[in-house]
Amino acid sequence: MALKTKWLLSADCPASCTMTGVWRAVAYDEGCVVIFHGPAGCVHVASTMDLGNHYRISADGCPEKGDPVPLISSNLREKDSIFGGIGRLHECIDYAMKTYHPECLVIASSCVAGVIGDDVDEEAREVEETYGIPVLSMAFSGFLGGEYSDGYYKTMDAMVRRFFKKQEHKKGSVLLLGDQMGPEGQYAREVKRLLSLFRLTADFQFPGYVPFSKWNQVPSASLSVLLGTAGQPEGMEERARQLEKDYGIPFLGPVYPLGLENTWTWIRRLADFLGEKERGETVIRSEKERVEQRVASFLPVTEGKKAFIAIGRGRRWYRPSGTICSLRSLHMKPAGVVLFSNLTKEDAEENRKEISSLGDIPVYSEEEGQKAMEGADILLTTNEIYGASVRQLFIPMVPLAGTEGEMALLTSIYRLLCRHGRKGGMTYVKV
Repeated sequence: MALKTKWLLSADCPASCTMTGVWRAVAYDEGCVVIFHGPAGCVHVASTMDLGNHYRISADGCPEKGDPVPLISSNLREKDSIFGGIGRLHECIDYAMKTYHPECLVIASSCVAGVIGDDVDEEAREVEETYGIPVLSMAFSGFLGGEYSDGYYKTMDAMVRRFFKKQEHKKGSVLLLGDQMGPEGQYAREVKRLLSLFRLTADFQFPGYVPFSKWNQVPSASLSVLLGTAGQPEGMEERARQLEKDYGIPFLGPVYPLGLENTWTWIRRLADFLGEKERGETVIRSEKERVEQRVASFLPVTEGKKAFIAIGRGRRWYRPSGTICSLRSLHMKPAGVVLFSNLTKEDAEENRKEISSLGDIPVYSEEEGQKAMEGADILLTTNEIYGASVRQLFIPMVPLAGTEGEMALLTSIYRLLCRHGRKGGMTYVKV
């Protein structure tokens, strides 16, 4: 019988909307107000997404320090799909101006507005003339204009074209490009910590976390660093290269501090850019010592324990080599790997090759692995398995950032092994 799992996604099929991408591009940019020209449900989708983000950050003990900007719906109704909805948008804009007094207005249009042909661009132009503030019209018509990343990147492009100017670069100032749960998320926190070891400061995280009044100051950064993963779309890398070309902001390159080996590569790349190779090696030695000291305290519990790995995410999000190396650093035995049936043939085959290159580790199908995994001390899995008696640890879809991320994973494995009994259940990595 096939394993019963939670949230077992299959192929890489985008099912998002440009409107949520527009929203995230300015969500914490103080001075902005965002209007969704569409049904009220569109705003609900965006707010629910942000609520989940908030809970994840709060669980890490680092809640956001700022509030999101106002997000308002023009609340298109059924009859507006027949008679047009520009009147509803006009009323919504008047309300936003009188209530929030924005410095910049951003309007995202829904698929409903696109189908009925509302001229959002013209309405935006009239608003600029009437109120004397900049208005960004992101009239991508919801799903009709692409997906989340299209809305996100195109909004970023509009901000850059309109508000960026060439200027002198401030020494030691770094521009972080991307979201990754914002400034209080684990990724940005760890990158800022690593940058500080080289006397660098992350002054901007763009787009999405720079007040409108400081948009024109972003090109003063002396270096841009990508926040993201090797498996994400190349959109942000393209923007980084364009910023380097148009505004002279050097780009560290498409390298990410995810997992220990990639973190050492990232540090060396940064040290090379700064002309401080010796400092880079000193930082790496110090960070390695931190990990080794943490591991040494765990070995009395972890040494000799057996762990299974269950993979139900495509290689865009997860690759097993990092997890296997983490287990071995704890002197644990990778007893086997289960590949869920939802993986594509290509991903399953690539996983088999990668696992084989790391040693004699059995690889099972769902049916074969169900019984085998029950003999392990713990199960590290990308998907929660119902009814399993073995203790489960949810593996992040991508490795957490930097040394702190690796130590968080190792600590979570150790704590799970310290639990008494074999009652199953799911545990999550706590940063």
